[in-house]
Amino acid sequence: MKVAVCIKQVPVLSRVTFDYETKTIVREGVPLEVNSYDLLAVDRAAKLKEQAKVDVLALTMGPPQASDALLQCLAMGADRGILLTDRLMAGSDTLATARTLSMALVQEACDLIFCGRHSTDAETGQVGPELAELMGLPHVSNVYKLDYDPGSNSVLVERETDDGHEVLRCPLPAVICVTEGIMPERFPNRADMEAGREKPIVEVGADALSPEPELFGAAGSPTWVSDIQILESSRLAEVIEEEDRDAAVRRVADAFAQREPPEAESALTGLARYPGRQDESIWVVVETPASGLRNSTYQLLGKACQLAQRTSSEVAAIVVGPGSDEAFRALAAYGAGRVIALDDSEVGHPTGNSYVDSLAGLVLDRQPYAVLLQADANGRDIASRMAARLGLGLTGDCVDLEINEQMELVQMKPALGGNVIAPIYSKTKPYLTTLRPGLLTPIEPDWSADAFVEHMTAARGLDPDVELLERHLNEDVQGLELESARIVVGVGKGVGGPENVPAVAKLAESIGASVVCTRDVADVGWMPRQTQVGLTGKAIGPELYIAVGIRGDFNHMVGVQKSGTIIAINNNNNARRTPILNSADYTIIGDWQEYLEPLVDALRPHLG
Repeated sequence: MKVAVCIKQVPVLSRVTFDYETKTIVREGVPLEVNSYDLLAVDRAAKLKEQAKVDVLALTMGPPQASDALLQCLAMGADRGILLTDRLMAGSDTLATARTLSMALVQEACDLIFCGRHSTDAETGQVGPELAELMGLPHVSNVYKLDYDPGSNSVLVERETDDGHEVLRCPLPAVICVTEGIMPERFPNRADMEAGREKPIVEVGADALSPEPELFGAAGSPTWVSDIQILESSRLAEVIEEEDRDAAVRRVADAFAQREPPEAESALTGLARYPGRQDESIWVVVETPASGLRNSTYQLLGKACQLAQRTSSEVAAIVVGPGSDEAFRALAAYGAGRVIALDDSEVGHPTGNSYVDSLAGLVLDRQPYAVLLQADANGRDIASRMAARLGLGLTGDCVDLEINEQMELVQMKPALGGNVIAPIYSKTKPYLTTLRPGLLTPIEPDWSADAFVEHMTAARGLDPDVELLERHLNEDVQGLELESARIVVGVGKGVGGPENVPAVAKLAESIGASVVCTRDVADVGWMPRQTQVGLTGKAIGPELYIAVGIRGDFNHMVGVQKSGTIIAINNNNNARRTPILNSADYTIIGDWQEYLEPLVDALRPHLG
């Protein structure tokens, strides 16, 4: 059995700094490391040796020094390494990267290909699904448990979703993108590294993969990045270090009470509709969960309506799944002039062949200006496979979109942990993008509006791929109600351990607050993944956010940027090591166990 693991070297984000005067990223002296998700994949691939005779190949693309990353993988159990290195490969976006990797992997004829969930620098999660599409393989992403069945030559996997988890069977060969939980995190020791040095690493150039140089690097990339924008906090950043605990919490509570309440974000109004104008139309792909349409769907429609003011075209909602007249009326009220309902009764899993084929065929036939999808577990995968199938540029996890004077779609994407925004452009149309839920604004609904409804049959009859065996929904009420929560308390690893989370939750409950967590807390299992807030979690906009033991990296704070007031409790007053000091309006320096309860008591009279 031959298993390949695709890995990437990334900068150590905690060492990346920013010069706010020159508005540049300071890269000098920043060390590189193997992407953490990729190391988990290497470890899981090596563990397969306990079940079968397995040859594990570690593969990366980069400059010659990227061989250091391969060495670490060899030390962790990989048997050999391949370094794809050539100046022609410089400047590759995700599609060009996936194309280059696929050329090398086709020559290897692997039974199983592992990727990490996403890279920690770009956080796209696109290369794995694009690689699978280019190679004509099934794939499953967000996998935290995998069992290999040699009898059926398949893997049984458990996959995280935004509202629970799924159990799927996937035939081999396949691409599997892993996340936390697939293996415990570990690093090679000195003996492992010495053993790794004895294993082979082969360098491969572009000419060994294809005679067409235009397929590689910047030339083969349908997207490109304009000048980055470094984000600066607009918070008050007031730090309170009162020795008297009661004086400190009173000072914060009094300041909170005297603040002008932030203006509630109003729904978009006065936007023209262009029914029937299908040239350059803006499409929104809509999933219809059992719980009904989500507010994030209305947010996407709101952004589509804004873009349509520039294209003078209609907004179309593409509903894949069991639609209803009630859902169609709601989509019309929130801006859709057309609803295309695709019957998915025989297309299988949303990331499977038939599902993607149906959407891609529709896009190819109608040629809209842009297609917008949710940046959630399914939306990211669907968009990635569509991009690879149609040869389109894809920008994932955008926080905003706009159309410039040249009628190009400018796609705003966070990068490097969310500390910068990269405006991304595409050389191809239709534009294809996924957007972060919780950061956009819906229009004021017009319940008298109608939409033209088309019913279509989705593609079927393609080769079978992933099989959904079980779907489990998370019944956690807090996770489901976060979008509308007025008061939220955030838990970071600074609370000490899982045994302290119930105490924080009890105090939060006393003021009617929901409880969320950082990615670090979700990673170690202290709280459910569905309560994670940040760049790779939910985005919320409460009137008050209380951050308890949270360091304040932007990858978390981007998820709470719409909060009215942010109050933090942290025992570290070093602004460089504790970004929350600049990201909150008020930060109390002290132990949360000493300050949280008095703070809650002091705030209670001002919370309505």
